Amino acid sequence: MRAEGNSIRPHWACVLLLLAGCATDPPRDSGPPANVTVHREPSSQDSVFPMFFSVDGQPITRLRPGEGSSFELPAGEHAFAYELGLYNCARTIRVSPGGTYVFRLAHGCVIEPDTQE
Repeated sequence: MRAEGNSIRPHWACVLLLLAGCATDPPRDSGPPANVTVHREPSSQDSVFPMFFSVDGQPITRLRPGEGSSFELPAGEHAFAYELGLYNCARTIRVSPGGTYVFRLAHGCVIEPDTQE
């Protein structure tokens, strides 16, 4: 008895397409990068600890109270996070192509847009 070779091919094509879809990174929007500034709020509670800020798991900067840092990001969703002593905080942030963003970072897991520009 001989198996039909053509009946197996469509199944393999579907499997390969599914695997190819799983191996890609999340899509990023095209266009110019966004300009992002993060600013650590002054605080007497945690002033002895440096704040280590990262985006998408990559270290960006170390901030003392009252310090800020600016950088560019490709448009799309990003994981913003900081470590402050024993405390960790993370948020998902979406930036648009060419946008300008300022975020304040503070004790108590605060990563939010700064409206006091």
